[in-house]
Amino acid sequence: MSSLSKRKRLDESGSGRSEKRTIEIKKNKTDPRHQDSRTAFYAEENEVLLRNPKRDLDMYKNACDEIRRCMAEIHHLKSSDAKNKAAEIEELRITVSLQFLVLKKLNRLSHLRCKKVRDKTSERRQKTDEYHLQLQNLLYEVMHLQKEITKCLEFKSKDEEIELVSVEEFFLKAPADISKLEITKADEHQLTLARLDWELEQRKRLSDKLKETQQSKESISGEIKTTQEQLESLQPKLTAILETTKPVQEYLNMPFDLKREQYAQARHLVDPLYVLFMQASAYQDACDKDLTVTIEGDIEAAKLLVSISNDDIGQLI
Repeated sequence: MSSLSKRKRLDESGSGRSEKRTIEIKKNKTDPRHQDSRTAFYAEENEVLLRNPKRDLDMYKNACDEIRRCMAEIHHLKSSDAKNKAAEIEELRITVSLQFLVLKKLNRLSHLRCKKVRDKTSERRQKTDEYHLQLQNLLYEVMHLQKEITKCLEFKSKDEEIELVSVEEFFLKAPADISKLEITKADEHQLTLARLDWELEQRKRLSDKLKETQQSKESISGEIKTTQEQLESLQPKLTAILETTKPVQEYLNMPFDLKREQYAQARHLVDPLYVLFMQASAYQDACDKDLTVTIEGDIEAAKLLVSISNDDIGQLI
C-alpha cells in the first residue's frame, strides 16, 4: 500500500510540474520581455549589416587593452597601502564589466557575421552546384549532338552502292516526266532521286526482258531436247539400216562402214598425217579407184601422242 501511495504522489507531483512548465512556456510566449529579446536579436542581425568589421576589430583591441590596464591598476592598488583604494577598485571593476559587455556584444556580432557569411557561402555554393549541373547537362547534350552529327556524316545510303548512269546520259535518255530539268539541275538531291527513278524504270524494263528471254530459252531448250531425243532414237534405226545394207555395199564395192571407221581413226592422227590422209582419200574417190588408203598402227599410242602434243601447245601458249 505504501508503494502505491508513493507512486500516486510522484505522479501527481510530476503532472503538477508539467502543468507548471506548460503555463510558464505559455507565459514566456506572451511575455513582452521575450518578445523584446527576439526583437533585439533581429536588431543585432540588422546591425551586423550596418557595422564595419574593421571598426569592430579596433573596438575589440581597445576593450582588451582597457581590461588589461584596469586589471593592472587593480593589482597595483591591492598591493599598495592607499586609503581610498576600495572606491577606485570598485570603479575599475565597473569599467572592466562594461568592457566585458562590449566584448560579449562584439562576440555576438562576430558570430552573427560568421553565420551570415556561412549562409551566403552555402547559397553561393548551391548556385555554383546548380550551374555546374546545368553545365554538365549542356556538355552531355553537346556530346550527344556530336555523336548524332558524326553518325549522320558517316551514314552510307544503299543508293551509293548502285552504279547509276552518268548525268549526261540521264538527261539524254530519261523522259521529261522523270528528268524534270527545271528542278533537278538546281537541286542535287532531286537529281539523285530522279536518277534512282530512272534506274528503277530501266531495271524493271530489263527484268521484263529477262523474263521474256528466259521463257524463250526454256522453249528453245525444250525443242532442242525433243530434237535430241528424236536423233537419239534415230541412231539405232540408222545402225540397223547400215547393217542391212552391208551385202549391198559389198556387192557394189562401196565400203561405207570401212570409211567411217577410217575417218574415226584419222581423228587421232597428228595434223600432217591427218592432212595427208584426207588428201589421199579425196584423190582415191576422184581419180583412182584402185588406190587403197589405210591407217596402221596403235590407236591408243596415237591418242596419247595427240594429248601430249596438245598439252605442250597449251604450256607454250
